[in-house]
Amino acid sequence: YPFWLEEPGRPPCGSPSFQLNCNGSQALLTRSMFGAYQVVQVFAENSSFLAVDKNLPLDDGCPKFWFNISLGLGLGPFVISKKNKELLVLDNCTKEATPPGFNRTRCASESFIRLGGEYGGHREPGVVPPACRLSVVPVLGFPGGGDYVRSMKQGFLLEWAVPSDNCPKCEASGGQCRYANDGTGFSCHCSGGVYPEKCGELRKIN
Repeated sequence: YPFWLEEPGRPPCGSPSFQLNCNGSQALLTRSMFGAYQVVQVFAENSSFLAVDKNLPLDDGCPKFWFNISLGLGLGPFVISKKNKELLVLDNCTKEATPPGFNRTRCASESFIRLGGEYGGHREPGVVPPACRLSVVPVLGFPGGGDYVRSMKQGFLLEWAVPSDNCPKCEASGGQCRYANDGTGFSCHCSGGVYPEKCGELRKIN
């Protein structure tokens, strides 16, 4: 909890934002961009998890176009942790000169990379040359040698807001935290039925 696995023929048992589906040995977040965010490891004690965005160019580091990962999170409960670093990518550059502080990528197009500081802190004036487009990719850091492809493969940290304060109350009463059959509302599944918050309440959920 709160992640749950999509199973054919069974009603939703969690928030749609935390729904997973399996692709071989990989658990993918269903409601991410193209369903391609792999959940690698969950740290339930601090409401965070390690994710790898399979939309990124993890083979050669040369995509058709770069994009900001934050766009793939939509309106869900996830935020990109400030424990990540920023991989700053400049592409579509019309000048061949390498911008100060950046390194040229191995790609045929004019694109450049730089490892920035804490995620969310790149907005200093003048960082983007006027002839380039900036994309920001969260990474946990560069391995030795500044291998940006390897850093993307290692993933980044996402945090979530606790979906319901009722879960501890439900579990303490002997129930299991679930969501209603429409996948939107919290419910507590108990041996005697389904309740709004905890087992033994006067009102059940039909």
